[in-house]
Amino acid sequence: MKKALLSSLFLLLLAGCTTSKYAWNNYDDKLYAYYKNPHEVEKFAAHLKETIALGEKTNNLPPGIYAEYGYLLYEMQNFSEAIVYFDKERARFPESQFLMARMIDNSQKMIDKNQIIVISQ
Repeated sequence: MKKALLSSLFLLLLAGCTTSKYAWNNYDDKLYAYYKNPHEVEKFAAHLKETIALGEKTNNLPPGIYAEYGYLLYEMQNFSEAIVYFDKERARFPESQFLMARMIDNSQKMIDKNQIIVISQ
């Protein structure tokens, strides 16, 4: 009896560990597909936006998703929009403060650099 109770308790504990409290929306498979086909950046960006919308709707947004989308925008040279998502990550997950401040600073430097190039032409 005692052994059955302990086994049941262990299975319940194990089942609880396998569930995620975040809406990842099949993120790992989409990220893997993007790494295999990096030219499909728009497809991955759309998936990240969908994951963000789902996480915001259900209030269980995974940590790092805003930052991931912001970095994707950064790579696409959409620096002002990247700053918006880096700032959202920083506000929602304060532990990312240092990294997001650096990414915002880098994005702002790129905006300033591009403005100087445009003015000098």
